Amino acid sequence: MKILIVDDDATNRLVLGAYLKQDGFEIISANDGQAAIDLFQDEQPDLILMDIMMPVLDGYEATKKIKVLSGERFIPIIFLTSMTDEKALSQCVEVGGDDFLTKPYNRTILTAKINALERVSDLYNTNQRQKQEQELITRRELEAQEQEVARKVFDSILSPGSLSSDNIQLHLSPMSLFNGDVVLAACLVEIDTSNNVLKYWNGAIPAAYLMQGDALIELKSTNLPLGILGDAGFSNKLDLIEIRDKDKIVLSTDGILEAENSNGGMFGSERFLKCLNSELTLDVTRSALFDHILQSMNEFVDGYEQTDDVTLAVINCDIDYINQLATERGQSKKFIPSHWSFELCFYYDALKSIDPIPLINQTLVEIQGYQIQQDKLSTILTELFCNSLDHGLLGLDSKMKSTPEGFMQFYSDKELLLKSMDEGFIKIAVKNIPTKNGGDLTIVFEDSGKGFDTSKLEKPKMPVSAEDNAMNFSGRGLLLIKSYCQSISYNEKGNRVECVYSWSNSD
Repeated sequence: MKILIVDDDATNRLVLGAYLKQDGFEIISANDGQAAIDLFQDEQPDLILMDIMMPVLDGYEATKKIKVLSGERFIPIIFLTSMTDEKALSQCVEVGGDDFLTKPYNRTILTAKINALERVSDLYNTNQRQKQEQELITRRELEAQEQEVARKVFDSILSPGSLSSDNIQLHLSPMSLFNGDVVLAACLVEIDTSNNVLKYWNGAIPAAYLMQGDALIELKSTNLPLGILGDAGFSNKLDLIEIRDKDKIVLSTDGILEAENSNGGMFGSERFLKCLNSELTLDVTRSALFDHILQSMNEFVDGYEQTDDVTLAVINCDIDYINQLATERGQSKKFIPSHWSFELCFYYDALKSIDPIPLINQTLVEIQGYQIQQDKLSTILTELFCNSLDHGLLGLDSKMKSTPEGFMQFYSDKELLLKSMDEGFIKIAVKNIPTKNGGDLTIVFEDSGKGFDTSKLEKPKMPVSAEDNAMNFSGRGLLLIKSYCQSISYNEKGNRVECVYSWSNSD
C-alpha cells in the first residue's frame, strides 16, 4: 500500500515515514498542500495522511481538490492535527476527510486506522470495479440488441426488391452493408409523381444533389444522424422541391468524399462536384455518370484500403417508369375480388404528421393485390386527399402554383397552416363490390371545411392555352379523376365527394 504523508514539518515526515516503513508500507511525502496535489496526480497513492496548517495551500483545500481528482476511486484521507476544538475537527469531515488523529498520535491507533481504511478502500474499489464491469456487460448487451435492430432495419431497407428498379444505380461497399454503428447517417427520398415534388429528409448525408437541366441543387442536411436524438427531439419534417421528368438524384456517403490515397489525401467535395459538373457540361453522358464517379474515386485512391463505408446511389426520376413500377412488380400475384369496406378518420393533430395515402394504398394492396391498378388509384386518392386538406381545411388556392415561385410558396404556406391548425378532420371511406373480373370501388372523402359552390363544377372549362392551363390547376386534377372514375358527385355543401372507380384484375 502506498501512503502519501503531507506535513510542512520535515521531522514529522521523517519520523512518521520511518514508523510506517517498518509496518511494510511504501512512503512518499510532500511539504505543502499544492505539492501534495502534484504528487497525488503523479504517484496515485492509496491513502493520504494530511496535516492541516501548511504554507502555499492548507490541508482543507488540498483535500477538496484531491477528492475531485480521485473521481470514482476511494482514496482515504486521515487528518493529523494538533487542533482539538470541535469546529476544526468537524471541518475535516466536511471537506472530505475520512478520519482524523490528534497530535501527538499513538502509533498503534494510527496503524489500526490505516488498516481499517485500507479494508474499506479495498471493499469500495472492488465494488466499483464490479459495478463498472456489470455496466460494461449491460452496455455491450444493449449495443448488441441495437445492432441487431439496426441490422434488421438495414436489411429491410436494402431488400433486393427495392433495389432492382431500372432507374436506380447503387454501389454498396462490403463495409457499408453493416459495420455495427448504431448511429446512422441517412437521406430518405420520396418521389411524388402526382404533384411532381421530391420530398426528402437528410440526416448528415454530406453529398446529396438534384440534377435538374443544367442546374445542380444541393439537398442540404438539416438533421442529425438517426440514433442521436430520442423521440422527443427527433424531427420528421420533410423538405420539398419541385422535380421534372428525367431529373437525377445523386446520394453519397462521406466514405466517398473521405476516401484516402496512400499520401493521406482525401477525394473531397471538390472532386465529387467536378464529376457532377462534367455531366452538366456534357463531358459525361447521363448514363455514364454513376460509373464516372466510382472510376474517379478508384483512380484517386489507387488501390489504397478504404477506411469507411463507400455508398453511391443515382436515381433517375423517370416519371412514367415510376408510375408503372408498382403495378409491374405485382403482376405475378392474383387476388379474388371480394366484398369489403373500411373507414378512417384523421383529426387535425394527426394530419400534421401523417400522410394517410401510403397507409390506404398498402391496405388496398394487402386486401386486393396490385391488380387493383395501383397507379391510377393512388392518383385518385392523392388528388382527393389534397383537395380535402389543402382547400377544404387549409383554404389554399391552387392558382398559387401557376408559377415556380408560387409553387414553392404554396407548400410553404401549407406547412405554416398545418402547424397552426387546431381543429378539423377528414373522413375516408372505401367500399368494394366485386364484379366478374374485378370490382367497383366507392371512395368517399369528407372534410370539416366550409366546402365550395358545386354549381361551378357543372361545366368545367377545358384549358386552351398554357396560361389557362396554369390557372386551372385544380380543374385539371378534377378532370383527371373524372377520366379514371365511372362517376363523381358532391354533396350540396361541397365538403363531401364520392367517386366510383371500376378495376379489373385481367388488365
